[in-house]
Amino acid sequence: MAEARPESASLAANLRRAREVRGLTQASLGEKAGMAAASVSHFETAQRIPSLESLVRLADALEMSVDALLGRDAGVEAHDIDPLFLRASRASAETLDTVRRVTAALLDAHEATRRR
Repeated sequence: MAEARPESASLAANLRRAREVRGLTQASLGEKAGMAAASVSHFETAQRIPSLESLVRLADALEMSVDALLGRDAGVEAHDIDPLFLRASRASAETLDTVRRVTAALLDAHEATRRR
């Protein structure tokens, strides 16, 4: 097999990291993106380079920009996002309010025990 080009190796690593951070399997990402799990595997191992259409579908399925998937985005990268924050970004306003209240109560309790 030919050696992977640096840009395809970067895409492969970014794709795998983004998928894993989101708790997806290759099969579930493939399903969300409308392609076979084997295609996702080939892209993650840099055995194949996705077409522009496949790249867009993968980025959409991962809820990220194509630039971020390619490693061209100066913003936060997929591996920098804690899965908990990713889940919170999809939560309803009611759930987020509950999370804020519970977090505040936990921090208050923690600070109180540290003062003792």
